Amino acid sequence: MTKKVDTTPKEPIDARTFKDFDLNRYLITALEKKWYDTPTEIQQKTLDAFQSWGHIVGQSQTGTGKTAAFLLPVLNKIDTQKRAPQVLILAPTRELAQQIRDEVFELSKYMYMKSVSCVGGQSKRRQIEELAKGPQVIIGTVGRVKDLIDMKKIKLSDVNYFILDEVDRMLDMWFIDDIDYIWSRMLNIEQALTFSATIPHELKDLLSRYIGDDYTSIKIKAQQVVASKIDHVFMEVSAFKKYEVLKWILNKNPENKTIIFAETKRLVDELANQLLGDWFEAVALHGDMEQRDRFQTLKKIKNNDMNILVATDVAARWLNMNQIDMVVNFEVPNDPESYVHRIWRTARAGAEGKAIMLVTAGEYNSLHSIEKRNKLTLKKVDETWAELVRTDQRRWWGGGKWRSRFRKAWSWGGYRGRSWGSRWRSSSSRNSGSRSSGGYRGSSWSSRSGGRSSSR
Repeated sequence: MTKKVDTTPKEPIDARTFKDFDLNRYLITALEKKWYDTPTEIQQKTLDAFQSWGHIVGQSQTGTGKTAAFLLPVLNKIDTQKRAPQVLILAPTRELAQQIRDEVFELSKYMYMKSVSCVGGQSKRRQIEELAKGPQVIIGTVGRVKDLIDMKKIKLSDVNYFILDEVDRMLDMWFIDDIDYIWSRMLNIEQALTFSATIPHELKDLLSRYIGDDYTSIKIKAQQVVASKIDHVFMEVSAFKKYEVLKWILNKNPENKTIIFAETKRLVDELANQLLGDWFEAVALHGDMEQRDRFQTLKKIKNNDMNILVATDVAARWLNMNQIDMVVNFEVPNDPESYVHRIWRTARAGAEGKAIMLVTAGEYNSLHSIEKRNKLTLKKVDETWAELVRTDQRRWWGGGKWRSRFRKAWSWGGYRGRSWGSRWRSSSSRNSGSRSSGGYRGSSWSSRSGGRSSSR
């Protein structure tokens, strides 16, 4: 019979820390280095279910900590003396496979074991050479792993743990037959773990074929924004004035420990470098950085050597830091759920926090999606934090269609194919000799001088 796990929200979810689970000392050390002590809900429930030696079907959204949920228990079971694949992890995309590989590396750095990423678009010869060294963990995309199995370069006889991450996306990409092909050739699977945001009928058929109904089902409710502890606001600005507004916000909150989120690695670097040039204590964090550099960045924030972190969503996924006073969304997240994953890093442990979003006229549709998904209404404010009347949802009838009153505004305030850096740097370069902030006056920001001179 399928065992159902109670998903009724509990506050707190569980008082246990990672040390309360049967994890080896190497994993505990790696977790402590990342300043993690308390598992998330899906991590707690997966660790409990895994210890009962059952198969697991997890249903959760991105950002709930599910990657560590399946990595921690399987890495804990690996025989490091045995140079053969013991864990096979499949992901729908190369990017996700690489992210999983990065987390495997960080969690297993003290275990003296090997892992390899087998994805398309990279040298197959090099992957074959790495496979010949006997890695215990293989992470890959479905197509490349199938090719290597057909070439007899991946030996499946010793694989005991099989993991399918974001399996619903793999099914959307028509990988069902290839997954079936791979699974049918693993004859010694002790535990299979599948994680998905939804459970489509194709997945149910696959589970019925290989594990029947003898599995533990874990379903985690999508995170919702806790509005009572966080002051959710946005400021309407034109694209080329965003950086001036950002400086003004930081100058108004000089003592706050702040995370600034941007969509791209390039923009993260540009913002961090520009802020450093304007004498702000800022540091960048993104996926292209070496693991050593990422560790040093987090250490600077943890030790209060720097108080401003500029990061991408992916790079910030593992962040688990308390005392974050403010989150600034330099751009409106494209994914409405990303807003939750960003802002929950403030107002933790009962504290209060601020979540500020800089919105151009062209980003209002994304703002509305965030509000609808999270059942939340963001306040529009000026520089005094006084609430302004929102007019962005007003519509007028014309030409047989409903049209947004901001359609014309996008022509002057929008992106229009140019890079963010070229927009805001041109406006800030005039004041590059001083750390300055902009003062808000209706819909325009004027430059104010303030702070120390940036001449060195």
